[in-house]
Amino acid sequence: MMKKVKEILLICISALAAVVAAAFLFGIVSMLFSDSLKAIREIGRGLFTFGWFPVWAEPEFGILTMFLNSLALTSWTCLWVWFVGIGIAIYLHMYANSWERSFILRILEYISGIPSVVLGMFGVLVLAKLFLKFGAWTGQNFLNASIMLFVLTIPMMTSLTFQSLEKVPKEIKEGAISLGASDLSVIVMELRYATPGVVAAMLTVLNRIFGETMIVLMVAGGSNMLVRSLIDPIRPLTAVIGSEMGEAGIGSLHYSALFFIGLFLLSVSLFLTITVNFIMRRSEKMLRG
Repeated sequence: MMKKVKEILLICISALAAVVAAAFLFGIVSMLFSDSLKAIREIGRGLFTFGWFPVWAEPEFGILTMFLNSLALTSWTCLWVWFVGIGIAIYLHMYANSWERSFILRILEYISGIPSVVLGMFGVLVLAKLFLKFGAWTGQNFLNASIMLFVLTIPMMTSLTFQSLEKVPKEIKEGAISLGASDLSVIVMELRYATPGVVAAMLTVLNRIFGETMIVLMVAGGSNMLVRSLIDPIRPLTAVIGSEMGEAGIGSLHYSALFFIGLFLLSVSLFLTITVNFIMRRSEKMLRG
């Protein structure tokens, strides 16, 4: 009897947690949408232009430049994080001995615990000075932000990919080796089996980089110009919210435009999540035949 009561209680708690989480998500979306309505109605298509000048006599609230900079920074950084993270995970899974594996995972664990604001300070106080010494016209730039975002997310990518590879049944690897498969063939086979977990890791990293605020606010440069080189200062969408929300008058058009940026960021993130979840389900079905 007591066991049944505990099971029912656990089910009720789980259901309540799911309802609360859904309610929070609905509340966040509703708040962002309601506070964005003024900008949507009064600015309309002007939100997707290149000019962001909120304090001009005739203000402009175009987010396109900042969105393209966010895409460029996210894409560039993700490529390096995915490539290096998967490479480290493969080394840990295939070649590292127990001491090396433990040591590298411990280092990554320590790095993952560094607050993003500390990474931002390092970018401002150390990397920015190095860029200036090597002739960059500003130390706070696209590449500085990309390096700090790389440090922020490489532990996550490596750990999640490594865990996915470790969950691959040993029979697959042993069977492939017994048939004379090369190391490359074996790891390709294991990666195919671990595809859902690897794709989930890639999505997590992408969303983390795309939504990061503190690092890009501190080290990206804050210039609303379209990036043309790695040492150009940029201003991603998240940095705009972080730098201007405290200055915008509550209920003003500027205030509403910032909420629209938040709604837009959330929409992009949800779209990516839904898309990748769909891909993961299809991959799992293909693997199961």
